[in-house]
Amino acid sequence: MVEACYLSLFALRDRIVPGVLIFGHCYDFPIPNGAHPPCAGPWLKPSLDFCNWSVADGTTIVHDALAAFRTMVKRLADKPANRFHLVDTQGTLAPADWANELHPYPDGFRKIAQKFADALAAELGPLSQIALAEAPKSLGRGRGPKKG
Repeated sequence: MVEACYLSLFALRDRIVPGVLIFGHCYDFPIPNGAHPPCAGPWLKPSLDFCNWSVADGTTIVHDALAAFRTMVKRLADKPANRFHLVDTQGTLAPADWANELHPYPDGFRKIAQKFADALAAELGPLSQIALAEAPKSLGRGRGPKKG
C-alpha cells in the first residue's frame, strides 16, 4: 500500500510537473520507549505494550520494519523513470540524538538536514547548500532543555 502511494505521487508529479525530481528519505531507527512531548504521543510503545513486547523487542521490530521500508523505497529510487532520489537517513542518529520516540533533538535534525543538503548538492550542484548555510545559527544548537 505504501509503495502504491509513492507510485501515485510519481504519477501525479508526471501529470502536473513532468521531470521534477522527488527527494525522499527512509527515516532512522527510533527507540520505542514511550518518550514523548506533553502535546502528543507516545506513538510506538503503546502498541508494543499491547502485544506484551519489551522495549528491546520493540526496537528490533521497528528496525526490521524500517529496514524493509528502505528496501522498498530504494527499489523505487533505482528506477530512473521514477525520478526519485532516496536520501539514506538510516543509521544517522545515535540513541542520545532522540528527543522522543519519533523526533530527534535539534542537533539530530541538523544531521538529517545535512544528509538532504549533501544529496541536493550531489544532484543539483553546490548552490543547493545555500539554504542550509543561511539557516539561523540558533538551529541545531544544543540537545534540548538546559540541565541544571
